[in-house]
Amino acid sequence: MARHRPDVSVFAGVPLFDGYPGRQLAPLARHADRLVVTSGTPLAQERSHAHEVVVILTGEAVVVRDGLEIGRLGPGDVVGAREELAGVPHDATVLAGSGLSALVLTGPAFRWAARSLPGFAVPAAA
Repeated sequence: MARHRPDVSVFAGVPLFDGYPGRQLAPLARHADRLVVTSGTPLAQERSHAHEVVVILTGEAVVVRDGLEIGRLGPGDVVGAREELAGVPHDATVLAGSGLSALVLTGPAFRWAARSLPGFAVPAAA
């Protein structure tokens, strides 16, 4: 019987996971995807609960609250971490801009990382 080894290369170049050896990230790999996201696609919806955490790898995202643009996010910014860990809804909508690629982790996998990876620093809210 062959064993399938998760591909931890999905984390390559992602600052949030720099410094962790592959063996520590292996449990996360099957719960993470690198995606190219179409412009205008919501990464988070204001007043909705998080189900995943998104790390922006390239491109830009627009942050909107109550219909007004309040900021922009770029490479290295993380969407949904605070909400996922605290179990609170998003306080803004985040929309993908052109050329956005991202690492997307399921909520349970991100919570596992926050509890299990030594020294894991949960990023500031975005």
